[in-house]
Amino acid sequence: MTHRELRFTLEADKQLTIIENDPSLRGVQKQVRKTLRYLEANLRSKSLQTHEYQSLTGRYGIKVFEAYVQQNAPGAYRVFWHYGPDETSKDGKRIPIITVIAITPHPD
Repeated sequence: MTHRELRFTLEADKQLTIIENDPSLRGVQKQVRKTLRYLEANLRSKSLQTHEYQSLTGRYGIKVFEAYVQQNAPGAYRVFWHYGPDETSKDGKRIPIITVIAITPHPD
């Protein structure tokens, strides 16, 4: 499996900061961190239930995916992301990137 590095949009970074600094979201924080680790290491993990999120794909013009943070909960958190843009290391090797667009309760 390919290890990928995560990059965060300003919006996703802001959302993660809010989650990490709100004591009432401590449980969500642990679940988000676990999801982010899976995105880096194992996109095929069944717990992610990753799939293309059609309405954002059209909006961004690239395939956008949704990964589950929580299951069967009202307002369950999701991570929305897309592949790339990949980067190149100083020694010329490709670094596969996943860009996190948002970390938010599932839009109903």
